[in-house]
Amino acid sequence: MFGNPNNRLKAIAAWGADAPAWVLVLADACDRTSQRGVADQLGKSSGYISRLINHSYAGSYPEAEQLVRATLADEDVVCPAYGQMPLKTCIRNRRREKPVNWLHVQFARVCPTCPNNTDGPHEQED
Repeated sequence: MFGNPNNRLKAIAAWGADAPAWVLVLADACDRTSQRGVADQLGKSSGYISRLINHSYAGSYPEAEQLVRATLADEDVVCPAYGQMPLKTCIRNRRREKPVNWLHVQFARVCPTCPNNTDGPHEQED
């Protein structure tokens, strides 16, 4: 048997009956494999995963939510510059350091004020 099948129960106990869907996605992924396996998938530590499930994380929940939704839920968003795209592509495009083509330039212009951007507005360098 993989993982600890109690992650969903822990999440519901910590977050309440109305636990956010992304937390349940995270807990279910851990129940299927392990917190360590999910942590590796997200590029985070197993402690990070545990704190999210147990609602004791001191950092940004919106950022954690977006990471879980982009990686584990394979969610799409509507981009004002491009149209529908995977959330993980949206995140990569808005965090790109240097635009190398016309589409990257469009992202650099649109992303700072996009409602999909949980990073907040950024100053653009000239």
